Amino acid sequence: MTWFMWRQHRVQVMIAAALVVAFAVPVWITGRHLADLLQACRTGTTCGGIFQGYQGFNTVVDLTVIVPLLIGVFWGATIIGRELESGTATLAWTQSVTRRRWLISKLGVLFGFTLLCAGAVTGLVTWWSNTHNAIVETRFAGLQFDIQAIAPIGYALFASALGLAAGVLWGRALPAMATTIGGFVAVRLIVELWARPHYLEPITRILSFAKSDGIPNGASAISTEVTRYGHVVSGPMPAPAQCISATSRPEMNECMHRLGYAIRATYQPAGRFWTFQWIEFGIFAGLAAVLTAVGVIAVLRREG
Repeated sequence: MTWFMWRQHRVQVMIAAALVVAFAVPVWITGRHLADLLQACRTGTTCGGIFQGYQGFNTVVDLTVIVPLLIGVFWGATIIGRELESGTATLAWTQSVTRRRWLISKLGVLFGFTLLCAGAVTGLVTWWSNTHNAIVETRFAGLQFDIQAIAPIGYALFASALGLAAGVLWGRALPAMATTIGGFVAVRLIVELWARPHYLEPITRILSFAKSDGIPNGASAISTEVTRYGHVVSGPMPAPAQCISATSRPEMNECMHRLGYAIRATYQPAGRFWTFQWIEFGIFAGLAAVLTAVGVIAVLRREG
């Protein structure tokens, strides 16, 4: 059975492996160069220009955010859905291979590939991003959070399981692929925009205009509101008449401070990055387990 699975999926595996290697080579070369530049600039006055010339490759790294979805669409949704559509699954079940053994082999191929591929890409991106994180801590920002550490592996497991369940329930590859895209995007947006900011109770601080302080470096901002004497200022806020004559921004800020203006900032501190990564990984891994169970039950109860 293992040999049969390899023959059946070897082209997909080799294409995926080639793409990962093609990505890994420039990641390694540019990552080593950036690390050397970082080491050199730490003895100088600034590291501000270290990423000059790397904007294009930085975009390539950012685009790895779609890797989990691609795995779900082209592997999860097709690995069983295409066989049900073509009838090869029924043929296999009528031979010496039992449905349960066939299904276990399929799941092993799907999730083994998912873990290897997603883990390799995420590991490369996380390593490459170390230089950027050392200069400007932005791992908690939306896109950077989504492509580093362990959360992307959870996304990939979820996408694969969603594609698997959709393929089994639809019994056809194309509707399963469309369902995977729509379901994955919807769940990811719900978690990122509404759930993630509240995994733990956020911190609220009153920031002074006079001191020109702000949200701590690396924190994930949830909201900022202008207040006056503790009450939120709603709508557009023109400069107070008493402060119009200010000749500089610091003078304007000092004037607004004297009039009782401040900023109420709500955020998640940078130190919670790994806690949030594990929470999000757990959410998507749990969803993957549920969807896999749905797919397994549907296959075992399917006629034919």
